[in-house]
Amino acid sequence: MKNKREINGVEAVNKALEILNCFTERDETLSVTKISNLTGNYKSRISRISKSLENYGYLRKLNNGKLKLGNSIGRLIEIYDNSFNFKNLIKDELDLIVIKSNETASFFIKQKEQRICMLTSEPNKPIKHIIEIGAKKPLDKGSSGHILCAYNNLPIKDKQFILKNEYAMSFGERDKEIASVSVPIFSQKDRILGALTITGHISNFNKKNSIFFLNILRSSKTKIEKKLKKTH
Repeated sequence: MKNKREINGVEAVNKALEILNCFTERDETLSVTKISNLTGNYKSRISRISKSLENYGYLRKLNNGKLKLGNSIGRLIEIYDNSFNFKNLIKDELDLIVIKSNETASFFIKQKEQRICMLTSEPNKPIKHIIEIGAKKPLDKGSSGHILCAYNNLPIKDKQFILKNEYAMSFGERDKEIASVSVPIFSQKDRILGALTITGHISNFNKKNSIFFLNILRSSKTKIEKKLKKTH
């Protein structure tokens, strides 16, 4: 049985993470009162935990008394980005995919029960699929979702086909006007890193074009995975 100190310690960590999760692009600075309302915790408790987060650089108090994320968050992001040393490699490849396909190219990763756009590149044309970096999408829909489900051993239609052929296609599944093609990207240890994807208006994804897009992705997949092995 866990002792009281251990339970309280875990609870304090949970409360600290709740506080950090309150900050968004829209709410870069927050008052203790606002955080209290968002988390349902007493202001006195928010103040105590926030002080600890300040001491370690995860929060910073402004002159007006409001709080914002501190420099330690940036340090963690830098460490995270460095661990994904393929980020620049994939971004460069996405730009090349756009040139070849004239469609939007993106890289999705799995986060809990969703897929998140980690990187994206868009063609220079008036009608195109637009997706923001950090956008969260359903994990069970879209070709990138199918890839991430299949290689994370989650239930998905055509799972065995995806695992055997290493690609997935989606036509009007999440949005009736959108189609996509995806391939998995693996680490040097054959661990799934994410899904490389071409997305656009469904009218541009006839059988011939879909195969053309798939071949573009496969070529990029080969280059990315080959370079990843050289860097490790």
